[in-house]
Amino acid sequence: MKTPIRPIPILTGKAAERFIRLADAAEKNPHTQPCGISKEDFEKILAKAQLH
Repeated sequence: MKTPIRPIPILTGKAAERFIRLADAAEKNPHTQPCGISKEDFEKILAKAQLH
């Protein structure tokens, strides 16, 4: 039995305007919230994933 393809949700109206406004603000200042992980722990994760 085939599974129907679900349509991709598209933001419109005020929701789309709010999303764009918040995305632009985040792009201008991407480091407004701490990520909760130390730099050393981050380096360990990257090394384990072989991305560093």
